[in-house]
Amino acid sequence: MKRFCFTLMLCLLYASTLNAENGEWRFAVVGDTHVPNADTVKKIVDKLVEDKVEVVLFPGDLIHGGKGQDATGMYEELSEWKELTRPLIEAGIEVLAVRGNHEADVKGNSLTPWKELISERLNFVSYHGNVAFVGIDNYAIGQHTVDLEWLGKALADIDRSLMIIPFGHEPAFSCDTFHPVCLDAYPDKRNALWDLFEKYGIKYYFCGHTHQYNWSSITHNGKTIHQVVSGGGGGFIQPRRGGTHDCDGYEIESVDIRSETGYLLVTVSSNQLSMHWTRVYDSSAEYMPDRRNHSVTKPLSQKTGRTDFKNRN
Repeated sequence: MKRFCFTLMLCLLYASTLNAENGEWRFAVVGDTHVPNADTVKKIVDKLVEDKVEVVLFPGDLIHGGKGQDATGMYEELSEWKELTRPLIEAGIEVLAVRGNHEADVKGNSLTPWKELISERLNFVSYHGNVAFVGIDNYAIGQHTVDLEWLGKALADIDRSLMIIPFGHEPAFSCDTFHPVCLDAYPDKRNALWDLFEKYGIKYYFCGHTHQYNWSSITHNGKTIHQVVSGGGGGFIQPRRGGTHDCDGYEIESVDIRSETGYLLVTVSSNQLSMHWTRVYDSSAEYMPDRRNHSVTKPLSQKTGRTDFKNRN
């Protein structure tokens, strides 16, 4: 038995060393935690520490906030969110976050709590290993928008040997997402954003907003970019609806969609990504109340556990 345990430890050590030599490391994407409405994030944080991720992206709606909240309440909710995610910081995990509509819509001065507690920068570039993470704010110059001037300059300044991974709150394409209008509210500006992604060889755009896992591939000008919604961090689960809008010559393929709580685990190996969706069950966030008929909306998928998805390019 002792020999078996010793052999197992050697194998694990060898695997860990091999991964390090190959430059493999992991990050996660956790959208729409909506603190304090659900405590899915508590379960997710524990799992992320176990997964030994090095970076966690939070693409907006950290708190419930919204139009019914004021700056004082926002400060309290963000403080609670920071306390819930403290184990990540204590484990040496880098936390990167952008605003969602539930932060931007808060009454009064919503920028002060955000800048004091989360980040002084609304748009930013953060480097980790062989990746440049680009945080994109969708509300600084108006709802459903991106500061294209800032983004163009930021992308031009990034070393082309690095993998560029942008993330924002809203999907660029409403591919069976719950929200019928996202960045495609302004198709010309959305298309200009996608042109920048194509120009700089970007393969993935991570976002949230819709409370589901929703992976779509968008092909345009012979280039394919994957839009991956990871919005299962704790808000009420939302079904797909509305189809796809304002395609403007973009070929859109739905790869996978799941209405369930969970997070996306991403392994970086050289200049490739592999993605693993992990369901985290939370009974308090399982269904979204339907105010039209006072019932609940059933989830799309009853699947549990982990499903592995590899880079399709």
